[in-house]
Amino acid sequence: RIGIEGMGDLVRFSAGQPIGSFFGYQMEGVNPQTGDIVYKDLDGNGEFNTADRTFIGDPNPDFTFGFTNNFTYKNWYMDVQITGSQGNDIYNASRFELELMNDFKNQSTVVLNRWTTPGQITNVPRANSSSAMVISDRFIEDGSFIKLKAATLGYNFNNPFKGLNKLNVYVTGQNLVTWTDYSGFDPEVNAFSTTNGVLGIDYGTYPQVRTVIFGLKANF
Repeated sequence: RIGIEGMGDLVRFSAGQPIGSFFGYQMEGVNPQTGDIVYKDLDGNGEFNTADRTFIGDPNPDFTFGFTNNFTYKNWYMDVQITGSQGNDIYNASRFELELMNDFKNQSTVVLNRWTTPGQITNVPRANSSSAMVISDRFIEDGSFIKLKAATLGYNFNNPFKGLNKLNVYVTGQNLVTWTDYSGFDPEVNAFSTTNGVLGIDYGTYPQVRTVIFGLKANF
């Protein structure tokens, strides 16, 4: 078992389950009368207890892929690298901190939709609800993505000046575009080491930096 401070056990290694699976409760909704979260009663005893926990997500992708290609047209050239992942889950622990409403830290705008009045229909519980202080699939998200990982566009000048055989002008970009349904900054990041199969946790993780580099290469 592996947990995060303040959130209890989050990752469980168990025979017959994918490595590093997320373990917790299954959210059914918010009680419109109380504003508390209602969880699925898996053991059927009519009570909310630890026996209602189950595996709620798999951080391991069904497959990953990559594509590289080089294009040329006369003196122009372009190199492209595309990477992606399909079928992996991410536990967005950053949302846990920003939507919990149990302390004095800043919260996201999502909490503007919190339950405030009996009869209100919403999927965001009331502020300071103890029912929200457990690991659940509330913050499990699809981490699938396609990313334009790198691209270079350049032009070769042949014998542009006396004494200069070749001049190459280019621009290179990294982490340029990401297509994903994940609500966090970057689905390709991981808050913890991949040691022992701990994957797919986003806990205030800084996203990969988008960079653009301009360059010149000269052959004399």
